[in-house]
Amino acid sequence: MAGKRITIGMIEEFFVDELDGERVFRSLERADFVILHCIKKLSEESEDGRVYLKELGTAMGVTMLELSRMINSIQDKGYVLWKTSEDKTRTYVQLTSRANRKIEKEQEDMREVFNKIKRVIPHDELEITLATVRKISEVIREKG
Repeated sequence: MAGKRITIGMIEEFFVDELDGERVFRSLERADFVILHCIKKLSEESEDGRVYLKELGTAMGVTMLELSRMINSIQDKGYVLWKTSEDKTRTYVQLTSRANRKIEKEQEDMREVFNKIKRVIPHDELEITLATVRKISEVIREKG
C-alpha cells in the first residue's frame, strides 16, 4: 500500500462506512448523506444515469420497505424525485440540484477535515490507519 495515493473518494467512503462522523457532517444529516452518496455513486455507474430502487436497496442492504421510508424522507427534504420508467414497470430516483449542492458542500467539509488530519498524521501512518480500520470493518461485517 506504500505510495498509493489516498483520494477524496477513499476518505468519503471512510466517513460514510467507518467513522461516526457527526462532527464532520454539517449541512446534511449523516443518514441523508449516506443514501444520497449511494444514489450519486450508482447514477454515475449506470448507463442511463438512473438509480432503480431495487439496485439501490441491494447496494444499501435494506428492504424495499426500509428504502421507501428513506426515500420518502429525503424526498420531503427536496433531495430526490421519484420517477417511473417509460414502460411504467420500474421506479427510479433522481437527485435534485439541491441534493447535488448539499453533497458538494459535505465533500468540501470532508476535504477540510482530511487536510487537517493530513497535517497532523504522517502519510504512512494514515495509510496504515485506514487499512486497519477497513480490516476491522470487514471483520465486523462478517456473518457468523
